Amino acid sequence: MSPTHGSLPLQRAAKIAGAAFLFTTAASVFAGVYVGPSLIVRGDAVRTASNIMAHEQLFRVSIVCDLLNFLGVVILNWALYELLAPVHRSFARLAAMFRVGEACVGGAITASSVVAVTILTGAPYLQVFEPGQIKALARLFLSAHGAGYNIALVFFSFGSTIYWYLVVKSRYVPNVLAWSGLLASVLAGLYFLGDVLSPAFVSAATAAALGLPVSVRVLLALIFVPIFSFEVTLGTWLLVKGVRIPEPHVSRHPSVPGV
Repeated sequence: MSPTHGSLPLQRAAKIAGAAFLFTTAASVFAGVYVGPSLIVRGDAVRTASNIMAHEQLFRVSIVCDLLNFLGVVILNWALYELLAPVHRSFARLAAMFRVGEACVGGAITASSVVAVTILTGAPYLQVFEPGQIKALARLFLSAHGAGYNIALVFFSFGSTIYWYLVVKSRYVPNVLAWSGLLASVLAGLYFLGDVLSPAFVSAATAAALGLPVSVRVLLALIFVPIFSFEVTLGTWLLVKGVRIPEPHVSRHPSVPGV
């Protein structure tokens, strides 16, 4: 497999993809794991509004991290397409469409966070609303962000599944890493689709799982966590070691003069 005219060299595409994997993971973890749970209180619009107003700058930083995450997804998608198109161009194109859809949904839902913080920080045209109504309205926009994020993750899971399938086919990285990422992507897609279809059931199942013995929770974590951990692992591998490019096949039959 060799790059066509006008495309990135495979090793350079691998390095860019590796760096983008790590960058997007760091941005999403900061916004979704560190800032989100510390400010947004599920089911309590008043406390959520108070937290955001008290830590407005931190919340705005998380919005910027969301934007950087989805901008990084565009760069990641470009690099992965360049890397995996030689394996199967049509499948790489389909995966790219899913990941572009993820970035588009992500950009749109980030706007809802901007609207929420604008509502809570005293836009003049909102003076017609009561304070309680303003807080509830802001919480509605934050809920839209959360629901939209789940939809973005469905697009992500489908695109990731196809990309990981191409990684398996390419033999660019060790088989155990490639197959683990493919399985994790499939399971993540099922989980996020289930969360859209029946969020109450998924929430109840997750809560029940947290009450199980540690050994069982570790096994369950291997279902729900791996897609993110494998993206970090793959990103580190690509950035540090690059990819194994198969040698071109050389015919062992000697050529016949004059033929």
